[in-house]
Amino acid sequence: MAVPRPLVLLVAVVLCILVLGGSHHHKDKIKDAYSKHRGIVTTTRRSRFKRVVSFGDSLSDAGNGAWLFTNKTWPKDGAYVGHRFTNGPVFTEYVAQTLRVPLISYATGGASISYRVSSRSGEHGMMPVDCIFEQIKKYSEGKTDESDTLFILYAGANDAYFALDEGGTPAEVVDDLKTAVKNLQKIGGQYIVIPTLPPIGENYPYANALPEAAPLMYFFSTELRKQYMEWAKKETKVAIADFYSLFNRLMGKPEDYGFKREYLKVGCIAHNCKDDWREFIWFDDYHPTTYVHSLMAEESLDALDKVLKPNHRVW
Repeated sequence: MAVPRPLVLLVAVVLCILVLGGSHHHKDKIKDAYSKHRGIVTTTRRSRFKRVVSFGDSLSDAGNGAWLFTNKTWPKDGAYVGHRFTNGPVFTEYVAQTLRVPLISYATGGASISYRVSSRSGEHGMMPVDCIFEQIKKYSEGKTDESDTLFILYAGANDAYFALDEGGTPAEVVDDLKTAVKNLQKIGGQYIVIPTLPPIGENYPYANALPEAAPLMYFFSTELRKQYMEWAKKETKVAIADFYSLFNRLMGKPEDYGFKREYLKVGCIAHNCKDDWREFIWFDDYHPTTYVHSLMAEESLDALDKVLKPNHRVW
């Protein structure tokens, strides 16, 4: 026999009164128990993954991308730790560490999403590298069931930069991303994290070197995020990691995160990245510090948890 709805509501109200009327000790125990349960549920959902596979550009390059493509000549400055484009692990490495699975990285500094614009790297940006389409093609050979793989696909930064000379639009990047996702789905890929770009504009160190490009770069990154969000509504297993909003928070209230406001448009490498590097958001004119990469990893995992979470509550 169905329980009348008013009775259900009454029972809920009584339970709330009992809980809220208890001592702080009991409320703290309930809160701790719920937090522990939520953590167990989150860990269980994440345990479906056996590996992280990353495709992208210098923002994801884990040190085995541009360095190998350029015959171990770029980046050569020792400040670029392990030949990454920052002073430590990149966000994909932090994601894999958190999930306790290996990272397989095809990300290469200088890569664009497809063949629409050049993919090139090296000290003078002249050496060809694999675009992200090619990275996916190489990984996909012989693969048929990648259902236990978490893919991270980070694209668009070089498409924005190279668009200054070669053209290209945010809409074209999104069209290419849709194709890339379909190609991963063909080999059984189910869950894909796709980050948005930071709001590339006046607060970006790159604007110091080329201020006239800042408005176009800001438009590109802003429009790209907008189109990502619309597209993701139809792709239920694509997790959009909103780095755009993350960097807005970091640059809007840097002091809340331990950064110095006067360093917003300065890469720490210009200060030799000594003991104060933690006060900088940016490592150089284009890339964030490894600490910010750790925050990017948290944003990625939060986005993943939202698509892993079923529509009903787990109690």
